[in-house]
Amino acid sequence: MLQVSHEYGSWMGIVQIMARLPALDSLYVFAVAARHLSFTAAANELHRTQSAVSHRIKALEAEIGVPLFERVPRGLELTSAGSVLAHRLSEAIADISRTIAELDRVGESRRLRVTMLPSVASRWLMPRLSRFCQQHPDVHVQIVADPRILDLRAERIDLAIRFGPGRYRGFDTAPLMSDRMLPVCTAHVAQRLGSECSLEELLTLPLLHDSGAEGDGSLSDWRSWLEQLGRPDLSCRGGQRFSHAGLAIEAAVLGLGVALARVSLVADHLLNGTLVSPLPLTTATAFSYYVVTSSGTSNQPDVALFSDWLHSEAKEVESVMGRLLRDEHTVRKRLGVPLAPPPDNPRDP
Repeated sequence: MLQVSHEYGSWMGIVQIMARLPALDSLYVFAVAARHLSFTAAANELHRTQSAVSHRIKALEAEIGVPLFERVPRGLELTSAGSVLAHRLSEAIADISRTIAELDRVGESRRLRVTMLPSVASRWLMPRLSRFCQQHPDVHVQIVADPRILDLRAERIDLAIRFGPGRYRGFDTAPLMSDRMLPVCTAHVAQRLGSECSLEELLTLPLLHDSGAEGDGSLSDWRSWLEQLGRPDLSCRGGQRFSHAGLAIEAAVLGLGVALARVSLVADHLLNGTLVSPLPLTTATAFSYYVVTSSGTSNQPDVALFSDWLHSEAKEVESVMGRLLRDEHTVRKRLGVPLAPPPDNPRDP
């Protein structure tokens, strides 16, 4: 009887504490807004309107009786109370994420949800994934290929491979590998050019464009490639356009023309001869690859295991890029193009 009474009293205490808490949804909206320091960015992540996020924050501030944000000319800043609450909520959300991940792994089945761009999934990860599965058959990897930047917590994603600038506020981020751009096509298409073609001759081939890279700041498009080679005067407007890099590469494999591709996505094709470079000149991308995880989860055994494996696989791409850089010196001298600087290593501090 005493034990029942004690449990009942403890439960009632928890209920009373919960009754004094603001709605958990309001706290989560605040946590997302605090991470971005932007109601607009928070609204995009939460798939709500900016007005709805603003009203929810104002209601939360009224409920707890203290301001959480300070409106400044350049945007938003957290007040001292807001900073304390944001920190505690971040820890709580990370703890809940870890707990759910642990519950998911109860028993023999260990599931690992990984997200990335469709082009990275199909052109880089999938050809290599069998090696991980053979080494770790008890870890079941679920690939979530999505062009959007998914909310890792809301979608219960364990790990993301991001191609971007490397600034992912509120998440643990580890550099994976850099990348370079290279024109590629089939050997049959390349035969239309001489063995020592010029930039002008290359551009007479049908050009295949990744329209998603145009203007995204990654320097992964034809115009950026020509500018980095010191030839912004040349035209590259013609040709077919595709919504993402994987489709442009597939068009090149099918012999539709020459694509400007990230070396990471065509390394296997170059090694097996499916694709060749008719003019082996590479330029650096402004973005690199990063392994991104929810705060506090990067040391979980399966997450760390998969992350370490990704880094070991990335060395193969870095080796291909190094060989291309060594081989292209002769081409650059012939065309009068300045020698390429050494690639930035995203792993360097």
